[in-house]
Amino acid sequence: MAFTIGGSSMNDTFRIWAPRLLLAAELALFAYVAGHSDVGLKTGLVDGQPVGTCSEQEFATVGMAWLGMTCLAFAGCLLSLFGRSKWLGLLLFALPVITATTLAKYQEDRFPACWERPADPNKS
Repeated sequence: MAFTIGGSSMNDTFRIWAPRLLLAAELALFAYVAGHSDVGLKTGLVDGQPVGTCSEQEFATVGMAWLGMTCLAFAGCLLSLFGRSKWLGLLLFALPVITATTLAKYQEDRFPACWERPADPNKS
């Protein structure tokens, strides 16, 4: 005997809303990670030389957000295996991680990380 709310059981409600909430949390973390150029290091090029800030705290924060996004994607993929549209669920949960990884690799190839930058000759 299942507990019902408005004609649907509590189990149905969980099965419908749990993946949606996981996906919403994953997309929020994806937006945070994608909003940081060079994984939080804000590297850019000015006159052919890399410039920007190198914050270890910001790098660690973005790294934790990335890890959280990946864990939520893994949990969402596991949940989607038990759903009716499992391939769509797998795609929805895996796509943000694949996109963030591709963007980070592009950024890494295009702009060097802050610890690989040459010393700024203007500061000496």
